[in-house]
Formats: sequence, structure tokens, C-alpha cells
Amino acid sequence: MPDGTLPWVSNPVAQDILTYVQIAYPIVLICIYIITFTIRSITTARNDDHDNLEPEQLGPGGKPLPQKSKKKEPAIPNDFDFSRPRKLLFEWLSLGVLGSIGGNIAVVIVHAIVGREEHWWCGQSPTIYLVGSFMVYALLLITMIDSKPSPTLAHLVTWIAASLMEIILLGASFGLYSREHREPRVGDPGGGELQEDMTEFEITEVTLDLVRIIFLLALVGFYALFVFLQGYKLKAEAARAEERQSLLAEDHVGNGAAGGAANGYGTANGKPRGPIEAPAGWEKPKETPSRSWWEYLRAYTVFLPYIWPYKDRMLQVNFILCFVIVGAQRVIQLLVPIQAGHITDILAGVKGPVYMPWGAISLYIVFRIFQGSNGLLGAARQVLWIPIEQYSYRELSVAAFEHVHMLSLEFHLGKKTGEVLSALGKGSSLNTFLESITFNVLPMLIDLGVAIVYLLISFDSYYALVISVITFWYIYITIRMASWRAD
Repeated sequence: MPDGTLPWVSNPVAQDILTYVQIAYPIVLICIYIITFTIRSITTARNDDHDNLEPEQLGPGGKPLPQKSKKKEPAIPNDFDFSRPRKLLFEWLSLGVLGSIGGNIAVVIVHAIVGREEHWWCGQSPTIYLVGSFMVYALLLITMIDSKPSPTLAHLVTWIAASLMEIILLGASFGLYSREHREPRVGDPGGGELQEDMTEFEITEVTLDLVRIIFLLALVGFYALFVFLQGYKLKAEAARAEERQSLLAEDHVGNGAAGGAANGYGTANGKPRGPIEAPAGWEKPKETPSRSWWEYLRAYTVFLPYIWPYKDRMLQVNFILCFVIVGAQRVIQLLVPIQAGHITDILAGVKGPVYMPWGAISLYIVFRIFQGSNGLLGAARQVLWIPIEQYSYRELSVAAFEHVHMLSLEFHLGKKTGEVLSALGKGSSLNTFLESITFNVLPMLIDLGVAIVYLLISFDSYYALVISVITFWYIYITIRMASWRAD
């Protein structure tokens, strides 16, 4: 029997495992990282904003002074932070994982060039796996370099999941390549040249996969080892500190010395260890605050009563209608290109004889009238939002006015007028911030997600992959530029 008439001889189970796991690999990893990162951010967020407030103090006239909180340093940090040499080890191992993915991509490119006469091509699932995995591991490496502490539990869970899936892929690859199989070609994953054993390219691919598994297991192992050693060290230091602890109270001045220290032994050069008083909320911070996104979101909830019009039912209806309009705008945003494609197909004769599609063109014009922030829906949303914006501005202004005038004479004598006015101005712009996030940023992210899903279903995974990569770098560069401006 000639080679051209040989049937499909590769293992279908191994091929199916490779196909499904390769497609799911980057999606599962990025979802695991995002979910773990979110849970970690919430659980490790500082929650001492209201627990360490001083008792209310009254100034001249019996009016309250601004409350100040006490900075409280936790005895054991919520997250372990590693030393610089250990961080470099994690970064180099992550770079090795990224390099192994790059090596697989290079193997595919070289193989496609060498086997161009046989029309060899790896197919869609390996392309999604390689490009998507490269982006995920690049994200993990960037977050380790930029963030502190790093690496975190989110990295560890992602590495464990990646190790398990890589082992599955390695076993499926051995099961497929170690017996008779046909190489993939353009448009036909089983129509290429028949191979009785592993080729040089397949051996290189499997070797790189094995190296990647070793790097991932090393990342998991070193993380567990360093956390164990650091936890043991912290416990030992806490035990030694407890042995050296004074028998007297921390706030007691020992031995009758007027300049006694907080350690209770009356040393002249002792340093008190009491809580440090944090600056008032209206004062300009001397350094950029380091807070997580969850802490900012939780602090922002203080202003929700001033933004949600709980006193006016009509304004509440306007508020809900604004969000309904935003949802309708997303639908129109999707229907416009679909309708344009329908008109193009009719004019090109794809769906039958060519004719002038007046009905389709009229419907397209209607969609365009409603589309965008300058369309009818956008204008209606802006009109409905005006009374809500005025309500929020009025409530915030009245609250700020009452708060400033309830402060003590000491505050008014020692205040910095410029900083107070700046704080009031920033408070009045909260509504603008809410509008920008709700009606600009979130719809843009939703549009990008819808575009990726629509291109994946209606066209090809390559289009969705390109949009995903561009979206990733766009969001990352935007966040980094905003961070650089803040610093």
C-alpha cells in the first residue's frame, strides 16, 4: 500500500488531549492568577483604619478636633517578602520558563520553514498554547519584578497549575510521537508525512517541555522551602524578643527617671516604642501612599451615600436608566459591524444575486445614529446623568463645608489654606471620577472582551489571539504609565 493511501494511524486520545489542554492552558492559568490575586488582595488588605483611632478630643468651644489614627505595624507581615538574592533566583527561573516557551516557538518557525514543501504547520491549538503561554509567563515575570512583596501566593498557585498541565501535555506528546503518526499540515492535522518514530523537531519540542517542567517544579519547591525557612526564622526571632521583653508596662517610666524610655529601665537614650500618630486626613501626604486596589475601593465606599441619590426616587430611576443605556450601547456597538458585514456580503454577491440592499442600509444608518457617546443613546445618558451629578456635587460640597466649620480654632489657626482647598477640590471631583470609570473605562473593557469572544466564535482563533495580545499590552502600558506619573 503506498504511503499516500495509508489511513490515520496516530493515537486519537493523545491528539484530543493535546488539542483541548493546549487551548485551555493559557486561559486557565490567567484565570487562576487573577482569582488568586484578587482573593489575596482582599485577605491581606489593611483593616486598621477604624480600630486605632484616638478617643475624640474637644477643642476650644467644645468642638471636636480632627481624629488621628495610630500607625500599627503588624508583628508578622501578611505576606512573606524574600531577600534580593532569592528574588533573583525566582526571576531567573521564571525567565527560564519563558525562554523554554520561546524555544518552542523557534522550533515551530524553523520547522515551518524547513517543511514548507510539505505544507507543514503546527495548527491552531499549539499556536494558541505557545503565544498565550508566553504572554502569561511574561505577565508573571513582570509582576514579580514590579511588585512588592513578590513572588506571592498567586504566583505559587499558578506555577502548581502550570506544572500539572505541563505534565499532562508531556505525557500526551510522548503517547503521540512515540508511535506511528502523521505530521500536521495546513488545513489537515493528520494529512502530513507518515512518521514511525519521533523526529528531530519533536525530540527538541519534548525536551523543551521537560526543561519547562523542571523550572516550574523548581519554582514551587524553592517557594515552599523559603517560606518554611522564613517562617521558622520569624518564630525564633519572636521567641527571643519575648525573652528580652521588659517586665514593666510599655508606657511606664521606670526607676523614676524623668526621661525614662518605654522599655521601663530608665535609660536616658532609650527610644519609646509606642504607636506613631498618623497625619490628619486633610494634610498633604509626604510620600505616595502604598495601597492596594481593594483598599482604595473600600475607602471609596465612604462616598457612596453622597453619590447614590437615596433621598430622591426619580434620581434613582435616572441612575438605573443610565446603566440600562450603557448596556444598550454595548449591543449597538456589536450590531454595527455585523450589519456592515451583511451589506458587504450582499453587494459582493456572497449570498445570492447582487442587488441594492436599501433595507439593510437603512437599518445600518439607524444603528449608527444610536452608536457612540455622541449618538442618541449617549446624549440621553448624559442628560439623565446631569441631575445625579448636581446632586452628588451638592451633597459633597455641603458635607465638606459643614466638616471644615465644625473643626476647632486650633485647626483654623494652624491650617494650610492651599492644602485644604486642594482637598476640597479633589473631593468635589469624585463624581467625575465615577462617571469616567463607569461610562468610559468599564464599557471599553467590556467591548474588548466581546470583540475577543465574537472573533473567536465567528471567524478564527488567530484573530482572537491577536486582539488578546494587543489588549494585554495596552492595559499593562496604561497602568504602568499612570503609576510612573503618580511617582
